[in-house]
Amino acid sequence: MEWESLVTKLQWTLPPVDLLSTDEATNPTKCSFSVVNPNSNHTVGGFIDVILIARDTKNRIKTYGGDFFQAKLFNAELKASTYGAVTDHFNGTYTARLALLWPGPAKVSIRLVHSSEAVQVLCRQREQDPDKVYFQGYFEEGGKQETTMCNAQRSPRLVGNDLQCCCEYREPVTGESWFCRRPSSLPCHALTYHSMVPSGFYLQDRWTSMVCDSKSFPSAKLISGCLKDKQILMMGDSTLRQWLEYLEKTVPTLKRLNLHTSSKSGPFEAVDTQSNTRIIWRAHGIPIRMSKTPWADLHYIGREVEGLAGGAHSVVVFTIWAHFTTYPLAVYAHRLVVIRRAVASLLRRSPTTLVVIKSANTGYKDVYGSDWLSWQLDMALREIFRDLPVVLIDVWQMTSCHYSPDNIHPPPW
Repeated sequence: MEWESLVTKLQWTLPPVDLLSTDEATNPTKCSFSVVNPNSNHTVGGFIDVILIARDTKNRIKTYGGDFFQAKLFNAELKASTYGAVTDHFNGTYTARLALLWPGPAKVSIRLVHSSEAVQVLCRQREQDPDKVYFQGYFEEGGKQETTMCNAQRSPRLVGNDLQCCCEYREPVTGESWFCRRPSSLPCHALTYHSMVPSGFYLQDRWTSMVCDSKSFPSAKLISGCLKDKQILMMGDSTLRQWLEYLEKTVPTLKRLNLHTSSKSGPFEAVDTQSNTRIIWRAHGIPIRMSKTPWADLHYIGREVEGLAGGAHSVVVFTIWAHFTTYPLAVYAHRLVVIRRAVASLLRRSPTTLVVIKSANTGYKDVYGSDWLSWQLDMALREIFRDLPVVLIDVWQMTSCHYSPDNIHPPPW
């Protein structure tokens, strides 16, 4: 996909002028919404539209768009909820469309996650200040040790005034690069360690997909039957590690091997000899914020996928987003293009391989990883993989409309 096309699809409306006073920013206590035709009879399978009006602190209607709203329809007693799409009319008004997917009463919830003025700050800082987080590289050789700063780009803070400052580590299969400041007395090869539209709805706390034939697996026996004779490679962050941990707690016969690796960054391996199931979990490669980890244990997703034979008994599951919210969009898009190329190659040589992508989920609420930044990455991921025969698990909608409090690591429910 061309970079210009992706940028166009992710274009966000920003305030036309800089703020002179915080009173001019969208104020959630002054915003209002109303249901279109509230007294009409509604039927299951239909929709309702909700008009949102954004106002500033002085109760003036905004004249431009760009606010980041989230909408949902829910019923707490039924533990039912679904996600609503919000359309920006670029004049201070918005329309939320909500699907009516269960019989009985329902309530509308509209939340202002970020004002357009806050999004402007997030967008600017994402592109202009990629060093909001940085990493350490640990160099060891001949009894000597050094620690230097590392990151995914040759940023001004990393390079300084010295263009020869850095060691570049280029992954030979994927072409991905990682940069560390050159240690004063050790060679670059001494680097040893690294640190740091509704798709469905809930009813009675059960998710029903509207885009595929979803099934529930309420018992360990049913889960084991689904995983029988499968070799599963999981690659991602801690939100995907939760999936492995859930399976280990739920299926008594699935046992993790002791590989003597980091309890957070892995890699991990679990096997079930009764169902002939093998699951491997790996961190998705740098950049990833974690404790001190052996450099050799950090593999790129593209590299791992390129090395798979695939087949009817092979499953690849990956997620990649949370550790890229601090970087310019181009850094993330480049990584996705590399992964897409590897996935496309795998599916050409082994079309019966199942590839599953876990989307981003809600839960970030600060300048380093807000939901708007996550949403932008999630839209990029969907666009780049949209024409491949892969399965997307829409965790974004699942977490945005659930009744649980926002949490980057949602509970097992």
